[in-house]
Amino acid sequence: MSELVKMINQKNIVFFDEPVNLDKEQLLEKLACRLFQNGYVKESYIQAIQEREAVFPTGLNTTTYGIAIPHTDSKHVYEATIALGIVKTPVSFQEMGAEEVEVPVRLVFMLAIKEPEKQLETLQAVISLIEDEGKMQALVQVADEAAVLQQLN
Repeated sequence: MSELVKMINQKNIVFFDEPVNLDKEQLLEKLACRLFQNGYVKESYIQAIQEREAVFPTGLNTTTYGIAIPHTDSKHVYEATIALGIVKTPVSFQEMGAEEVEVPVRLVFMLAIKEPEKQLETLQAVISLIEDEGKMQALVQVADEAAVLQQLN
């Protein structure tokens, strides 16, 4: 899991405590823009992540919180990384493999994968992380980026 933690850079961790509820598209755009502003992805990534999520939803119901793992083609990526979005108010995503089911998401792991052959490995590492109920419960409670990284380590 340490390789996964290395991919989550402190400047790509975003808390959404806004009083106005975000919808899925706004949340995806804000996270993708953070990756773009920090030089990890091309500008095309922002639209590509939205389009892929519309066709292949990534919401997962877990025993703790709803989680989403949006990602898109590597051609939009300069450098591999993961953005982590933590929301106070759940955002509705469609469930992976069951689009008619809505998932109230509190954690978003947005993947920017540079090497397509590493996509499955990265997804498996994220799944392994989200299966740790204690870590997931702790992540939605943290107050700053350093605390997120501490929980992940």
